[in-house]
Amino acid sequence: MENIKEVLSQNLIKYRKDANLTQADLAKKINYSDKSISKWERGEAYPDIFTLKEIASVYGVTVDRLLNESPKDKPKNAKKR
Repeated sequence: MENIKEVLSQNLIKYRKDANLTQADLAKKINYSDKSISKWERGEAYPDIFTLKEIASVYGVTVDRLLNESPKDKPKNAKKR
């Protein structure tokens, strides 16, 4: 469970930066405070499922992608099964 929390926090940061958004920009798009965005990215709190869906929509990804490591983030020497 701890890994999922860490992955979510890192993905929230990654996708926000990839979208060239500040925390304030994202907060405005989803009608939250930038302080909430900061807490989510630091892993101190987490958005509810409805907010995750909205965030995923802003970034053009699925909620599943936010909750899991993307294949390109995994080590290149990882073996496929």
